[in-house]
Amino acid sequence: MNSRQGILALQSRPRKHEKTNVGRAEHTKGNSPLDAFQVFRWLVVVAQATTILITWPLWQARTSPPMLPAIEGPLLNMGPLLLSSLVVVVWRPKLGVTLHTAVLVAAMMLDQMRLQPEFISQAILLWGTLRSESARMICRAHLIALWFFGGFHKLTSPNFATGDVQWLVTSLLPNAPQALSTVIGITIAVCEITLAITALIPSTRRFAVWLAYLLHLGVVAILSPLGVGWDAAVWPWNIALSVSGYVMIGSWQHSMPIDFRRIGLAARAAVVFILLAPFAYYPGLLDPYLCHLLYSKHVPVGWIRTTNGELLFIDTMHELEVPVPQTHRLYKAYFRKVGRAGDQLEVIDPRLWYRWQGIDRIVITYEQAMSQQETSTARGTERQEIMPDSARVRSTQELGN
Repeated sequence: MNSRQGILALQSRPRKHEKTNVGRAEHTKGNSPLDAFQVFRWLVVVAQATTILITWPLWQARTSPPMLPAIEGPLLNMGPLLLSSLVVVVWRPKLGVTLHTAVLVAAMMLDQMRLQPEFISQAILLWGTLRSESARMICRAHLIALWFFGGFHKLTSPNFATGDVQWLVTSLLPNAPQALSTVIGITIAVCEITLAITALIPSTRRFAVWLAYLLHLGVVAILSPLGVGWDAAVWPWNIALSVSGYVMIGSWQHSMPIDFRRIGLAARAAVVFILLAPFAYYPGLLDPYLCHLLYSKHVPVGWIRTTNGELLFIDTMHELEVPVPQTHRLYKAYFRKVGRAGDQLEVIDPRLWYRWQGIDRIVITYEQAMSQQETSTARGTERQEIMPDSARVRSTQELGN
């Protein structure tokens, strides 16, 4: 073999390996009619459909709780359309995933109450099951960001250990000391960050697969009727996420820089955005759920003080099985829909940026909310709406997450 032939032989090896670089979890386009990605796609379809059914009132045209549209459009029952698009995913994956994503985005624009993390994440998981290096890279970036920032936001939240974690621990162990809640909270956050890091490193991905099973199935067990019996809308999502470790991470053969160079510019931009965008939550540039703030107790809390002094915590869990997305924008929109003359909206925001700006505590009258210009920037309106602190504003800890 001459030198030229030797070079050509070496160059041909990556092409040969490229057919199987999706790894252990996937059979290639060869003879097998079934692969792990296809089975995982069916699982995510079932999980997304189940989540939609659990939250069925959320997807219907309704007056109570009010719909909060980002764009004005027809009042449609989006549930049947979403389920129909998932049926298409089973038979025509690429067409179905595209259709489902389009219907989901439209539904969320017609009602921002639907901007919930489980629906967005499961749509991304569906894209990751397609035979596309770019789609799978974007899906893997989403999982890494979800795991890393899920833990990061908890560790940086001053109220995490005394909030949701304490509630979960004391619900299962009523006499548990605060120290136990703190230890469990830190352990959960560290596990999430560890999962993200081990998913990035090729040599530790086998460990990441098992950690994903442990973490997400543990969440299901705690939130299920065997535990606290809470937040049923995220149970199917966590089951899908537990398996995503095996399918999306266990099949990942190369390092991120290598796969990053192999995808197009648009996909590269999407990956960078997904990995860095969650930091934008802190100055208020992105919504909490888009930045993976999950059970961190580091989000704005809003309630309505009625003319008779009654405090109405803004929450729709009992009616819709999901909370109101915890943003100033949607608290104000909700207040405009349900408030009455003389009522006040009160919001506390725990972020340092808002504290530095002097807008971590605001009180807005119903008349002020109704007179706001829709084109005003969030920062400008927040400054104009600030009223002096008063005894009427309770702390976040008093009202809960």
